Amino acid sequence: MLTSLKNSKRAMGLGIAFIAAVVLVPAMASFQSINAIVNTHYVVIKTPIEGALHDFSKMPGQPIKQGEELVRISNPRFKESAVNEMEVEQKTLAKRSLGLQQHLKNLQQLQKELDNRVSVHRTHEFLRLEEQLAQAQAEKKAQESLIREQQVLAQRNTLLLKENFISSAQNEAAQYALEVTRSRLEIYQARIRLLETEKQAVKQFVYLGEGRNDVPYTQQRLDDVRLQITDVAARLRENEQRSSDVQLQIRKERDNMAASREVLIHSPSNGVLWRKFGGNGTEVVIGTDLAHVITCDNVFLDVAVPESSLESFEIGKPVQYRLIGSAKWLLGHIQAVTGSGNNLQDVTLVAQLQREKKDARIFVKIQSSDLGKPEENLCFAGRKVDVKVPREWRPSVWFSRISSFLM
Repeated sequence: MLTSLKNSKRAMGLGIAFIAAVVLVPAMASFQSINAIVNTHYVVIKTPIEGALHDFSKMPGQPIKQGEELVRISNPRFKESAVNEMEVEQKTLAKRSLGLQQHLKNLQQLQKELDNRVSVHRTHEFLRLEEQLAQAQAEKKAQESLIREQQVLAQRNTLLLKENFISSAQNEAAQYALEVTRSRLEIYQARIRLLETEKQAVKQFVYLGEGRNDVPYTQQRLDDVRLQITDVAARLRENEQRSSDVQLQIRKERDNMAASREVLIHSPSNGVLWRKFGGNGTEVVIGTDLAHVITCDNVFLDVAVPESSLESFEIGKPVQYRLIGSAKWLLGHIQAVTGSGNNLQDVTLVAQLQREKKDARIFVKIQSSDLGKPEENLCFAGRKVDVKVPREWRPSVWFSRISSFLM
């Protein structure tokens, strides 16, 4: 009886030792945590215009494809007052352009008429001067012939005076007549020079003479018309440029109105509709949140770990994990590590990990394809997971901890 009792105690001891070995040895070989979840970020979709929601039939939790239409927003109360004002201005500018074009046409016609009149006046003036110049030159030749005749007569009278065939008075009269003829020749020469000067001036469109302006009245009118044509042409170009600018503004405003009157919002990526704000008929203003969309391509593990073990969690280190309720272990890699004092606030996270104040935090990169149909399971966001990380035994660390207690 005593031997049987001893054997039973020995068997129980061995069983307890075996159970302790099964439980403790894996725990000593690796760190294991069940305070971990699958997490990801969501994308906020906001309304770009104000209006009412239509065709907002997708429900939260349903998978969506990139480019798929989520909601239509229409604003039937959009006013076109700005466009109407610009169109009125455009019509006014068009009428002003027609008026300026007609005015410019009339001025150009008047310019042609004045050009013709100036040409006729200049031709007539040129012919008149040519005639007067020819007449003066003919009179000059006549005076030159008369001077030569009187010079011969004066020379003969001088010889006759020496022979006493004529009196001194007769000789003096001949000399006086010669001087008068020479004076008249100088007058004709001066007249010829004056006429040639006027002729050259007419060639340059300048008219000289006593009691005259430098240019005729028609030429003055022509100069004034040319200035008016320049001014009207400049005003017409400015008006047409303004009309072109207004037309461009009208087109841009109409494009803006079309974009502000109705907007179709599509899904930015493949994923799941996580949250939905409002339904068909809901009135929204600019910047209102319409929906939150999550994508399964960037899922990761959010894991709480003791801060005393942070040295074991190096970036890139492999991590084993499995969804709670699943027997299949999957592989990930540590992507980031934060301490317990880091008050990391990320409002775009889909789920929030509940952890103690002294818990540190690691983020593990995983492949969504390993999870199997993540879109049909809300990307497994918020799902609890079991995580195992291989331990690295560091005697120096354990010795420093023991020595700190002893000291």
